[in-house]
Amino acid sequence: MNKKNILLRITAMMMAVILICSFVWMGLGLTHETSPSLPQLPQEEIQPESPAANMDSTVPNPTDETTPPPEETTEPPEETQPEPPEEDDELPVQTSEETTPTTGDSGETSEQDKDPDSPENNTDPGNGETDNNGGGTDIPTAGETDETKLQIITDLSSRTITFDQLENDTLPFYAYLINGGKKTLKVKLKNSATPQNGQYLVGDGQNYSATLQKKEINYFTLYVKDGNTTVHEVTYRIRYMAQKADENNPTIGEHPPTIETNLTEGMEHSTRNLTMTVRATDYHGKSIPYSNIDVRMDGKQVTNPTGGPLYEYQLYFPNPEVGDESHHYITITAWDTEGNSAYIGYNVIYHMIDTGDVIGTATIILDATTVGLGRLEAPFTYKIKQDEPASYAVLAMLKECGYEAVYAGTPDTGFYLKRISRGGFMDYASIPDNLWQKIQQDGLNLTGQSSGDSLGEFDYTQGSGWVYSIGGTDYAGKGLSNYYLSNGDTLYLRFTLAYGKDLGSHVDGNGNFGHLTSYCGKWIDGGYIPMHRWDGQRHTEEATCDKDGQVYELCTVCGEKNVLETIPATGEHHFEIVEQLDPADGNDGWILYRCTQCGAEKKEVIPWKGEEESEESEGSEGESNPPDVPEES
Repeated sequence: MNKKNILLRITAMMMAVILICSFVWMGLGLTHETSPSLPQLPQEEIQPESPAANMDSTVPNPTDETTPPPEETTEPPEETQPEPPEEDDELPVQTSEETTPTTGDSGETSEQDKDPDSPENNTDPGNGETDNNGGGTDIPTAGETDETKLQIITDLSSRTITFDQLENDTLPFYAYLINGGKKTLKVKLKNSATPQNGQYLVGDGQNYSATLQKKEINYFTLYVKDGNTTVHEVTYRIRYMAQKADENNPTIGEHPPTIETNLTEGMEHSTRNLTMTVRATDYHGKSIPYSNIDVRMDGKQVTNPTGGPLYEYQLYFPNPEVGDESHHYITITAWDTEGNSAYIGYNVIYHMIDTGDVIGTATIILDATTVGLGRLEAPFTYKIKQDEPASYAVLAMLKECGYEAVYAGTPDTGFYLKRISRGGFMDYASIPDNLWQKIQQDGLNLTGQSSGDSLGEFDYTQGSGWVYSIGGTDYAGKGLSNYYLSNGDTLYLRFTLAYGKDLGSHVDGNGNFGHLTSYCGKWIDGGYIPMHRWDGQRHTEEATCDKDGQVYELCTVCGEKNVLETIPATGEHHFEIVEQLDPADGNDGWILYRCTQCGAEKKEVIPWKGEEESEESEGSEGESNPPDVPEES
């Protein structure tokens, strides 16, 4: 083969390769061009479904029943979950080179935070970025070196300061410019004690002091001015809060709160989805809201409690990495509005048991005391299975005792027990008299009894239905399909006629649930237990001549009296004449007396004395004084 043929073949092969590559690239290009026509889902739409999608529709719950909750990546809102204080005992001092301030919660300056001298769309010379991005304390300008760069030097930084770190709530700090030339620095403080747009601070050109407002964020904005024009600004957020208790200082303040929980030190359990309860009370006896309670498991915050004032926190225990046992540390911190706080921690051991295996036993009690039937059945023992909601235990009990259950949702999601029925079990129902009086005082709409064979929601009143309690005192704030029983639990399934007020609960006094916030008692377990809140004062009702007096205290909720002692009646009337009729014409007269204390009356007769009395009366009537006669001179 000559050289010419070889060259021709090589050329043909190269052209073939080029042609094939062109077709391939064209194909790729066509595929790429057609792909934009397909719908592009946003990132948040293609994420796995949140456990919240399977929650009970009527009661919020922090986790799904059978899957571990997602990791909490966001802190709660500042107004409800104040962040923990800094661990440092001294105020941190931060130089300008290390400061990375922000301009507020969102990283932007609101209209009322903007300096009035700042131009619209003010930009940082040389870099094209706006001044409201949180900047830094270096102010870059094209062509400048570190030695000639305009800088803000300050020890301010966005952080939390606690009351014990300052004297008289006064924060001293420094702020000044270097390489500023004719430029000046102005410092503005904004908090609840300043006008809407804040107040400029006066210093010596370098050192300043400012009074911080407690329990809020104090905003410090530093403005670099060129004449009356703002060329740069940066804002620091300083939260001024009470020091909170911690592991090293478990109580802070003269009156630390009281914390109650169902955890115990060294507690061992096998419930993967454990409901931990927390109740915190200040020294006035007032319940502390969940916004002032911080719960952490192994250092990670547990959020979204249910219920209240006994709050329920869902703890999820993952399978141990090694073996079938894992150790965890649960902490609870609670604080009031007066700077008092308390901290408590528990070591908890989790023993892993597989889903569906038995983890212990629980007792179920069915109670209809509010309709006069007491406990309907003997306590029922149920074997608890791992990852199985409490709704399964309730349904098993009802089936075993011959009741038919009507419910909404499923045992796994959104379970709500509407009604139970069994032939004739309501034949002898009768609401206790003292409870019926409370219902009438409460002004609830009356609906009547729907059936002699069933009991359920809206029977008798608008506020009736089945509720449950773990332990019998407090009623859960989430549905049965979101609650997981632990070994040894007792679940009370009770019927209420008044939104739980007849079972010892309180409701808001806004009128939506009746006129009364409490019935000051509970009708449970076949009897009545009074629950008045006595004021502890000695009120006196004085005794009268025929009525005993009392020394008593009053219920601050319903006004009922609790008699402490009785003052005997005096037995002595204090009479005065209120009317009198003299005897005349053969008729007796009388005098009417009335007691000034008790109002008792008595009448005293004035007897008629006959003709003698008449003549005396006439003689007295005939007598007259002689007319005036002038004296003789």
